[in-house]
Amino acid sequence: MNRRTAAAALALVLVAAYGGYRVWDAKSGVSEAEASATPGNKHGPGTNNNGPVPVVTARVRRGAMPIDVAAVGTVQPISTVQVRARIDSQLMEAKVEEGQEVKSGDLLFLLDQRPAKAALMQAEANLARDQANLAQARSDAQRNAGLFARGAVSLQQNEQASATAKAQEATVLADQAAVDQARLTLAFTEIRSPIDGVVGSIQLRPGNLVKGSDSGSTLTTLVQVAPINVAFTVPEKHVTAVRQALRSGRPPLVSGKTADGLVAATGRLVFIDNSVDAQSGTIQLKGLYDNKDRALWPGQFVDVTLHLGMEADVLSVPAVAVQRGQAGPYVFVVKADDTVDMRPVTVGRFAEQGAVIASGVEAGERVVTEGQLRLVPGARIVERPVPQGGGVEADSANPGAGAAQASGKART
Repeated sequence: MNRRTAAAALALVLVAAYGGYRVWDAKSGVSEAEASATPGNKHGPGTNNNGPVPVVTARVRRGAMPIDVAAVGTVQPISTVQVRARIDSQLMEAKVEEGQEVKSGDLLFLLDQRPAKAALMQAEANLARDQANLAQARSDAQRNAGLFARGAVSLQQNEQASATAKAQEATVLADQAAVDQARLTLAFTEIRSPIDGVVGSIQLRPGNLVKGSDSGSTLTTLVQVAPINVAFTVPEKHVTAVRQALRSGRPPLVSGKTADGLVAATGRLVFIDNSVDAQSGTIQLKGLYDNKDRALWPGQFVDVTLHLGMEADVLSVPAVAVQRGQAGPYVFVVKADDTVDMRPVTVGRFAEQGAVIASGVEAGERVVTEGQLRLVPGARIVERPVPQGGGVEADSANPGAGAAQASGKART
């Protein structure tokens, strides 16, 4: 009996709750209908009922725009040298530290000089002995020549003395070559830097034996950091423009900026590869940088901008004005009544100064650069004040244009 009473009470509670929900839903529907029918809602359902949307705008500009090609490059040293010994010896002393900058000719490592010095002394002693023998042989040859002229010695004796002198001359020449070789071997005990560069990790420390061969151990690696190259690739469609720029006699400038944006440098284009990579459809270029301040470091990735000149009489807008939808790029154009129209555009290219527009807008039209997320076609807008001191000159007819252009740098 108690279970039946409890079940009946639960059913009554559910019926009462459902009835309350229907009453509340009906009232809500009436309220929304009344709100939609109020005279103050001029734009109808689906528009912003809270007033105009604050935005920043900029004018469509007609004029010259730089032809820039953006890419990602890698810093590459012009010279990289693996330092090895040229003779078999023992490493006695390292004259440099890891990471130290050195000049060409600076002493890097010192090998055991004692065997080389002993060999040099022996070669010099042999040379001195044979030089004395040569002097004696020449004297004998000269004396025999005089005696032969007077008939005091035979022809055979005269020729023998002359041949002995000539043989001694050859011996002295061989001794001199041995001395030169010994001096060269002694010079090999001092390993000096062949380039201006930076010392890498030192692989062998004093006390180790080193081998003088191509397969010998590398003592360290030197890399040249000033000047330095930045290698990058661009699409093959730019090949003609790049070659024309190189032939003009004024190599195109190449701007480089590190990923953190803290370091920027400017160099010049010095190399274009002799063929296009058929797989990627790109061609490799190299820019040369003085790098006197060591701003660029080997192996570093940098954002590269290749400046190929100027294109006259084109339409441009700040890059942030260009939005992307399912149908392609578009911009919000402000009409005379301060409402916006969503206008499809054809973008020719992007540059640091903005986006070049091939079609879709006209010079002097206003486009929205900030605040697009709250806009729909037909929405009413109001120009938002721009903070002072931004460092960018605003459009005289549109205070928000300067800030939009400052934030409108983009790259392809």
